[in-house]
Amino acid sequence: MRVIRPCIGLLLLIVSNLAIATSNNCELIVRFENYSAQSLQHEQMRWHGLDVDFAKALLDEAGCSYRFVSLPWGRALKMLELGDIDLMLSVSKTAQRMRFAYFIGPQREENIVFATNVTRPFFVQSLEALFSLPKPVAIQRGAYYGEAFEARMKKEIDSEDKFIYVPDNQLKLNLLRHGRISGFLEEKYNIVYQREYNPDFIEIEIAPFIINVEPVYIALSKKSVSRAIIDKLSSAFERLKDAGKFEQILKKYKLD
Repeated sequence: MRVIRPCIGLLLLIVSNLAIATSNNCELIVRFENYSAQSLQHEQMRWHGLDVDFAKALLDEAGCSYRFVSLPWGRALKMLELGDIDLMLSVSKTAQRMRFAYFIGPQREENIVFATNVTRPFFVQSLEALFSLPKPVAIQRGAYYGEAFEARMKKEIDSEDKFIYVPDNQLKLNLLRHGRISGFLEEKYNIVYQREYNPDFIEIEIAPFIINVEPVYIALSKKSVSRAIIDKLSSAFERLKDAGKFEQILKKYKLD
C-alpha cells in the first residue's frame, strides 16, 4: 500500500501564509465620544467631525475596515491597553501610554484651556490660580493636561477638594450649569465649535490662560494591532500628509 506523506515544506509555507494573512487583516475598532465636533453623531447614527474625518481618511487610504464605538475617555484608554479597542485619536503621547500604545502622527496641536460660566465667571491667569479657586474644577479621569499641571497636581495635598473627576464631557456642563464647579478643563477647539453650534454652550466662556499646548497623535493598541498593520497605517499617514489631505481637514474645521 502506498503511503502519501505530506510535504513538510509545503505545510510550513501554508501556515506561514496564513499567519501573514491574519496579521494583515486590517479591521479596527475606533473609539469616539458623542460630543463636540471631534465625534458628533447625528440621528441616523452616522459619525462626523474632525477626528472622524481623520480616521476615515487614514483607514480608507490604508485599505482597512473599521467600526466606531462611543466610549468615555478614561474607559477607552483602559480598553486600548487591554486590546478591547484598537484605535483612538487626539491622544497625547506620554511615557505611560507608550507602554501599551503605538503612536502615529502628530495629528494636530491641542490647546487645553479653562472653561467657566459667563454668568458666574472664575477667570484664571496662571496655573497657581487654577489651584486656588473657591469651587472645584472638573477634569476627566485619564486625561493628560501637560507636564506643568501634572507636576503641580502631585504637590497638592487635598486634590479631591480642588478637582472633580467626571466620566464624560456632558457631566461637566451639568455641574457648571448648576454652580457645582468653577469650570472645567477642555480642548479649546471643542469649546469654540460648541459655542457656535450647541445652545448648551452659550454661557461658556474661555479664561485667557492656556493650561497646555501639546501635539496629539493617533494611538493604536499594542495588544490588538499587529506590527504589519502599524506599518501600513504609518505609510498611509505619510502619503496623506504629503498630499495635503490633513491640511484640508484642518481647514474645513478652521484649524489651519
